[in-house]
Amino acid sequence: PVVGVDVGVKADGLLVVATPDGREVARVAAPKSLTAAQHRLRVLQRGAARQRGRYDSATQTRQQPSNRWRVTQQRIGRTHARAAAVRRDVLHKATTTLAAHHQVIVVETLNAAAMGSAGGSRKRGLNRALADASLAEIRRLLGYKTRWYGSVLVEADRWYPSSKTCSACLAVKTKLSLADRVFVCDNCGVRIDRDRNAAINLARLGDTHTLGEQSPTESGSVAGRGASQETDPAQAGDAGGDETSTPHNTTSVGQTGTASPQGEAA
Repeated sequence: PVVGVDVGVKADGLLVVATPDGREVARVAAPKSLTAAQHRLRVLQRGAARQRGRYDSATQTRQQPSNRWRVTQQRIGRTHARAAAVRRDVLHKATTTLAAHHQVIVVETLNAAAMGSAGGSRKRGLNRALADASLAEIRRLLGYKTRWYGSVLVEADRWYPSSKTCSACLAVKTKLSLADRVFVCDNCGVRIDRDRNAAINLARLGDTHTLGEQSPTESGSVAGRGASQETDPAQAGDAGGDETSTPHNTTSVGQTGTASPQGEAA
Protein backbone atom coordinates (compact mmCIF):
# COMPACT_ATOMS: atom_id res chain seq x y z
CA PRO A 1 0.00 0.00 0.00
CA VAL A 2 3.03 2.34 0.29
CA VAL A 3 4.50 3.80 -2.91
CA GLY A 4 7.01 6.48 -3.73
CA VAL A 5 6.42 8.83 -6.66
CA ASP A 6 9.33 10.45 -8.46
CA VAL A 7 8.46 13.21 -10.92
CA GLY A 8 10.52 14.36 -13.88
CA VAL A 9 10.44 16.05 -17.26
CA LYS A 10 11.70 13.24 -19.48
CA ALA A 11 9.33 11.82 -22.08
CA ASP A 12 9.24 8.36 -20.50
CA GLY A 13 9.28 9.43 -16.86
CA LEU A 14 6.78 12.10 -15.87
CA LEU A 15 5.75 9.86 -12.96
CA VAL A 16 7.67 6.79 -11.78
CA VAL A 17 5.97 4.81 -9.01
CA ALA A 18 7.81 2.16 -6.98
CA THR A 19 7.32 0.15 -3.79
CA PRO A 20 9.75 -0.15 -0.84
CA ASP A 21 10.87 -3.61 -2.02
CA GLY A 22 12.20 -2.12 -5.27
CA ARG A 23 9.34 -3.06 -7.60
CA GLU A 24 8.31 -0.48 -10.19
CA VAL A 25 4.51 -0.53 -10.37
CA ALA A 26 3.83 2.29 -12.83
CA ARG A 27 5.54 4.69 -15.20
CA VAL A 28 3.57 7.53 -16.76
CA ALA A 29 4.95 9.11 -19.92
CA ALA A 30 4.96 12.89 -20.21
CA PRO A 31 2.40 14.14 -22.74
CA LYS A 32 4.73 16.92 -23.99
CA SER A 33 1.67 18.70 -25.37
CA LEU A 34 3.25 22.16 -25.34
CA THR A 35 6.37 20.86 -27.07
CA ALA A 36 4.24 19.19 -29.74
CA ALA A 37 2.40 22.47 -30.35
CA GLN A 38 5.53 24.60 -30.72
CA HIS A 39 5.70 24.40 -34.53
CA ARG A 40 2.08 25.48 -34.98
CA LEU A 41 2.48 28.25 -32.41
CA ARG A 42 5.56 29.61 -34.18
CA VAL A 43 3.74 29.71 -37.51
CA LEU A 44 0.72 31.46 -36.02
CA GLN A 45 2.74 33.97 -34.01
CA ARG A 46 4.91 34.89 -36.98
CA GLY A 47 1.78 35.42 -39.02
CA ALA A 48 0.31 37.62 -36.29
CA ALA A 49 3.48 39.72 -36.26
CA ARG A 50 2.93 40.59 -39.94
CA GLN A 51 -0.68 41.58 -39.37
CA ARG A 52 -2.11 44.77 -37.90
CA GLY A 53 -2.48 44.23 -34.18
CA ARG A 54 -3.73 46.32 -31.28
CA TYR A 55 -0.56 48.39 -31.06
CA ASP A 56 1.47 50.22 -33.67
CA SER A 57 5.10 49.27 -33.06
CA ALA A 58 6.34 52.46 -34.70
CA THR A 59 4.28 54.98 -32.74
CA GLN A 60 3.59 52.80 -29.66
CA THR A 61 -0.09 53.71 -29.78
CA ARG A 62 -3.27 51.69 -29.79
CA GLN A 63 -5.02 51.02 -33.07
CA GLN A 64 -7.93 49.05 -34.44
CA PRO A 65 -6.69 45.49 -35.14
CA SER A 66 -7.50 43.77 -38.38
CA ASN A 67 -9.96 40.89 -38.62
CA ARG A 68 -7.20 38.53 -39.73
CA TRP A 69 -5.19 39.40 -36.62
CA ARG A 70 -8.23 38.58 -34.46
CA VAL A 71 -8.66 35.22 -36.20
CA THR A 72 -4.97 34.41 -35.71
CA GLN A 73 -5.18 35.24 -32.00
CA GLN A 74 -8.16 32.92 -31.64
CA ARG A 75 -6.19 30.11 -33.28
CA ILE A 76 -3.26 30.72 -30.93
CA GLY A 77 -5.60 30.59 -27.95
CA ARG A 78 -7.18 27.34 -29.13
CA THR A 79 -3.75 25.78 -29.62
CA HIS A 80 -2.71 26.67 -26.07
CA ALA A 81 -6.05 25.46 -24.71
CA ARG A 82 -5.71 22.09 -26.42
CA ALA A 83 -2.16 21.62 -25.09
CA ALA A 84 -3.37 22.41 -21.57
CA ALA A 85 -6.34 20.03 -21.93
CA VAL A 86 -4.12 17.13 -23.03
CA ARG A 87 -1.75 17.74 -20.11
CA ARG A 88 -4.62 18.06 -17.63
CA ASP A 89 -6.20 14.82 -18.83
CA VAL A 90 -2.98 12.83 -18.31
CA LEU A 91 -2.36 14.31 -14.86
CA HIS A 92 -5.92 13.72 -13.66
CA LYS A 93 -5.94 10.08 -14.76
CA ALA A 94 -2.54 9.37 -13.21
CA THR A 95 -3.24 11.06 -9.86
CA THR A 96 -6.69 9.48 -9.56
CA THR A 97 -5.19 6.03 -10.04
CA LEU A 98 -2.55 6.72 -7.39
CA ALA A 99 -5.00 8.06 -4.81
CA ALA A 100 -7.54 5.28 -5.38
CA HIS A 101 -5.21 2.27 -5.33
CA HIS A 102 -2.49 3.15 -2.80
CA GLN A 103 -2.91 3.86 0.89
CA VAL A 104 0.27 5.89 1.45
CA ILE A 105 1.82 8.03 -1.29
CA VAL A 106 5.21 9.69 -0.79
CA VAL A 107 6.17 12.62 -3.02
CA GLU A 108 9.03 15.08 -3.20
CA THR A 109 8.74 18.66 -2.04
CA LEU A 110 9.88 20.63 -5.07
CA ASN A 111 10.27 24.37 -5.44
CA ALA A 112 8.92 24.35 -8.99
CA ALA A 113 8.85 28.15 -9.28
CA ALA A 114 12.55 28.48 -8.46
CA MET A 115 13.45 25.59 -10.75
CA GLY A 116 11.88 27.34 -13.73
CA SER A 117 13.10 30.86 -12.99
CA ALA A 118 16.86 30.35 -12.67
CA GLY A 119 19.21 30.14 -15.62
CA GLY A 120 17.50 32.45 -18.09
CA SER A 121 18.05 31.76 -21.79
CA ARG A 122 20.82 29.25 -21.04
CA LYS A 123 18.23 26.70 -19.93
CA ARG A 124 15.28 27.83 -22.02
CA GLY A 125 14.52 24.28 -23.13
CA LEU A 126 14.54 22.95 -19.57
CA ASN A 127 12.32 25.79 -18.38
CA ARG A 128 9.81 25.01 -21.13
CA ALA A 129 9.92 21.31 -20.20
CA LEU A 130 9.28 22.16 -16.54
CA ALA A 131 6.28 24.28 -17.50
CA ASP A 132 5.02 21.54 -19.80
CA ALA A 133 5.29 18.90 -17.05
CA SER A 134 3.36 20.94 -14.43
CA LEU A 135 5.20 19.41 -11.48
CA ALA A 136 3.43 21.60 -8.93
CA GLU A 137 0.04 20.62 -10.37
CA ILE A 138 0.77 16.95 -9.65
CA ARG A 139 1.24 17.74 -5.97
CA ARG A 140 -1.92 19.88 -5.90
CA LEU A 141 -4.07 17.16 -7.48
CA LEU A 142 -2.79 14.50 -5.10
CA GLY A 143 -3.44 16.86 -2.20
CA TYR A 144 -7.22 16.81 -2.50
CA LYS A 145 -7.68 13.43 -4.20
CA THR A 146 -6.11 11.65 -1.24
CA ARG A 147 -8.93 13.19 0.80
CA TRP A 148 -11.52 11.80 -1.58
CA TYR A 149 -10.20 8.25 -1.50
CA GLY A 150 -9.06 8.09 2.13
CA SER A 151 -5.34 7.73 1.42
CA VAL A 152 -2.43 9.59 3.00
CA LEU A 153 -0.03 11.93 1.21
CA VAL A 154 3.45 12.12 2.73
CA GLU A 155 5.84 14.87 1.64
CA ALA A 156 9.55 14.21 1.87
CA ASP A 157 11.72 17.03 3.08
CA ARG A 158 13.00 19.31 0.30
CA TRP A 159 16.59 18.47 1.25
CA TYR A 160 16.10 14.70 1.17
CA PRO A 161 18.52 13.33 -1.52
CA SER A 162 16.18 10.77 -3.08
CA SER A 163 18.03 10.67 -6.42
CA LYS A 164 21.54 10.72 -4.95
CA THR A 165 20.96 7.92 -2.44
CA CYS A 166 21.66 4.33 -3.49
CA SER A 167 18.58 2.18 -2.92
CA ALA A 168 20.80 -0.89 -2.39
CA CYS A 169 23.42 0.27 0.15
CA LEU A 170 22.06 3.74 1.10
CA ALA A 171 25.31 5.46 0.16
CA VAL A 172 24.89 9.07 -1.02
CA LYS A 173 26.65 10.32 -4.14
CA THR A 174 28.29 13.73 -3.94
CA LYS A 175 27.49 14.70 -7.54
CA LEU A 176 24.70 13.65 -9.87
CA SER A 177 23.91 15.74 -12.94
CA LEU A 178 20.65 15.78 -14.88
CA ALA A 179 22.44 14.09 -17.77
CA ASP A 180 23.06 10.97 -15.65
CA ARG A 181 19.94 8.93 -16.39
CA VAL A 182 21.41 5.72 -14.92
CA PHE A 183 22.41 5.75 -11.26
CA VAL A 184 25.76 4.02 -10.67
CA CYS A 185 26.71 3.63 -7.03
CA ASP A 186 30.33 4.39 -6.21
CA ASN A 187 30.14 2.19 -3.12
CA CYS A 188 28.47 -1.07 -4.19
CA GLY A 189 28.52 -0.66 -7.98
CA VAL A 190 24.79 -1.19 -8.52
CA ARG A 191 23.30 0.19 -11.76
CA ILE A 192 19.67 1.26 -11.76
CA ASP A 193 17.42 3.72 -13.55
CA ARG A 194 17.73 7.11 -11.90
CA ASP A 195 13.98 7.76 -11.56
CA ARG A 196 13.26 4.26 -10.28
CA ASN A 197 16.02 4.59 -7.69
CA ALA A 198 14.52 7.85 -6.41
CA ALA A 199 11.01 6.37 -6.26
CA ILE A 200 12.27 3.40 -4.22
CA ASN A 201 13.97 5.70 -1.71
CA LEU A 202 10.82 7.78 -1.36
CA ALA A 203 8.71 4.65 -0.82
CA ARG A 204 11.03 3.44 1.93
CA LEU A 205 10.81 6.84 3.54
CA GLY A 206 7.04 6.46 3.65
CA ASP A 207 7.33 2.87 4.87
CA THR A 208 8.80 4.19 8.11
CA HIS A 209 5.90 6.62 8.48
CA THR A 210 3.36 5.11 10.88
CA LEU A 211 -0.30 5.43 9.99
CA GLY A 212 -1.02 5.99 13.66
CA GLU A 213 0.14 9.59 13.29
CA GLN A 214 -2.63 10.26 10.80
CA SER A 215 -5.22 7.63 10.03
CA PRO A 216 -6.86 7.42 6.60
CA THR A 217 -10.22 8.34 8.10
CA GLU A 218 -8.85 11.77 8.99
CA SER A 219 -8.23 12.59 5.36
CA GLY A 220 -11.88 12.67 4.36
CA SER A 221 -14.45 10.25 3.05
CA VAL A 222 -13.26 7.01 1.53
CA ALA A 223 -15.93 7.27 -1.13
CA GLY A 224 -15.04 8.83 -4.45
CA ARG A 225 -16.44 12.07 -5.74
CA GLY A 226 -19.27 10.24 -7.46
CA ALA A 227 -20.76 9.16 -4.13
CA SER A 228 -23.89 10.90 -2.93
CA GLN A 229 -22.91 12.59 0.30
CA GLU A 230 -23.03 16.03 1.82
CA THR A 231 -19.87 18.01 2.37
CA ASP A 232 -19.33 21.22 4.24
CA PRO A 233 -18.16 24.34 2.35
CA ALA A 234 -14.57 23.88 3.50
CA GLN A 235 -14.40 20.35 2.10
CA ALA A 236 -16.08 21.40 -1.13
CA GLY A 237 -13.60 24.22 -1.60
CA ASP A 238 -10.71 21.87 -0.96
CA ALA A 239 -12.02 19.37 -3.49
CA GLY A 240 -12.08 22.13 -6.05
CA GLY A 241 -8.38 22.67 -5.60
CA ASP A 242 -8.31 25.69 -3.26
CA GLU A 243 -5.05 25.17 -1.43
CA THR A 244 -5.29 28.29 0.71
CA SER A 245 -8.67 27.66 2.35
CA THR A 246 -8.16 24.22 3.90
CA PRO A 247 -4.86 22.41 4.51
CA HIS A 248 -4.44 19.16 2.60
CA ASN A 249 -4.00 15.78 4.23
CA THR A 250 -0.24 15.79 4.04
CA THR A 251 2.48 14.75 6.41
CA SER A 252 5.98 16.13 6.08
CA VAL A 253 8.80 13.77 6.87
CA GLY A 254 11.84 15.66 8.09
CA GLN A 255 15.02 14.32 6.57
CA THR A 256 18.35 15.93 5.93
CA GLY A 257 20.73 15.38 3.07
CA THR A 258 22.81 17.02 0.40
CA ALA A 259 20.21 17.54 -2.29
CA SER A 260 19.93 20.89 -4.00
CA PRO A 261 17.18 23.31 -2.87
CA GLN A 262 15.28 22.61 -6.04
CA GLY A 263 15.11 18.90 -5.31
CA GLU A 264 15.53 16.17 -7.89
CA ALA A 265 13.05 16.88 -10.65
CA ALA A 266 14.32 14.63 -13.37
